[in-house]
Amino acid sequence: MRVLLTNTGPWGTGSAMTAEAVLAELRDRGHEALLFFPDAGLETPDKNAYYSRPDRYHIWRFPLERQGRILASFPLMIPDPNPRSRPGSPTFRDLSDDLLQFYFEEGQGELKRVIDSFRPDIIECQHIWTLPYMVRELGHPYLVTAHHSDQMGYRYDRRMQQYANQAACGARWIFAISDFVREEILELYPDVQEHKIAILAGGYDQRIFHPAMVDRTQVFQQLGVEDVPGLPIITFSGKISRTKGVDVLLRANRLLQEQCRTLLIIAGTGRTEDEFTPDERADFHLQNVLFVGHRSQAEVARLHNLAAASVMPSRSEGFGLAALEAMGCGTPVVATCCGGPESYVVGHLVPVENVRALAQALLKTLTLKPADARALRQAAHQRARLYSWERIVDRRLEYYQRVLSSGE
Repeated sequence: MRVLLTNTGPWGTGSAMTAEAVLAELRDRGHEALLFFPDAGLETPDKNAYYSRPDRYHIWRFPLERQGRILASFPLMIPDPNPRSRPGSPTFRDLSDDLLQFYFEEGQGELKRVIDSFRPDIIECQHIWTLPYMVRELGHPYLVTAHHSDQMGYRYDRRMQQYANQAACGARWIFAISDFVREEILELYPDVQEHKIAILAGGYDQRIFHPAMVDRTQVFQQLGVEDVPGLPIITFSGKISRTKGVDVLLRANRLLQEQCRTLLIIAGTGRTEDEFTPDERADFHLQNVLFVGHRSQAEVARLHNLAAASVMPSRSEGFGLAALEAMGCGTPVVATCCGGPESYVVGHLVPVENVRALAQALLKTLTLKPADARALRQAAHQRARLYSWERIVDRRLEYYQRVLSSGE
């Protein structure tokens, strides 16, 4: 089977991890698969891994320039930072009507070239957004995976709703990554037939995220940051944004440090200075907080294996892949009841934006008796193991075959 996968943005996000995992699993099984995505060409250590593999990735390269119209970077669905976007990159809402039309013209042309050369049997698009709309306009059957950020974009940008509606209604199947996302789809897209929505949860790379013995000193040396020896570690992996609740976490840190000194390691794209006002930042407590920036999956896995707990203080999550990855390492998670995570998290669940509850849940996890801590870690790992990409791709292939055999 020849499968074309598309994603609205490049690597480094949850949707991209999904697309890459499906790509890898399909290719391991002998299928021909190609992943299409835009990228702004930033020079980073991992760039060559993508640009050197045209057999695996078709990169729609930005900036775009034609007849005086320029798009320096791929547009974002929502204002949250993206690890591959340039500073000040626009959202779709920021584009003029002319630049939006330019984006569609260029994107549709690039997709047509890919489809004509690769000749896929089936197309799966990540996000109910612009790329499935373009695929529909080109007249090809497709399925689409809804990741929640696309529904956030729908609410954020009224102008884009017409394109998202057409993308949703034209899909043969919509894969929702959680019950929460399924309910969003039913709310926002009333013309979508309910029986065309299938819940296919996210998964994680079990080859990378698994329990392992790691050397704490070596890990910190590799990260190039200074350790505070003897302090238990809490990890946060995600964008530094309001959506991810980083402000809530940094306020909760004050209460946490008063009762149990701990080292909070924040791994992700963005800066608090760009995301929060001076008045908000004045309330942040930065004692024993390390910002280590965007890190590779292998580096994040090593941090999780050092941690006593991981934290997901998000205001909204469609699934919450970062929590699952931590659990894959046997690390319990403290997460908010923000959509997806409550369906699988092993650890503690707390209300959204509740600083005290977040701090208390982390404190409870850090102060468990050794036997109870070991049992919780084992339970977290066992629960995570249910979310293998092998199982998830098995189900995808069933839907692909249904489309190919009967057109449904």
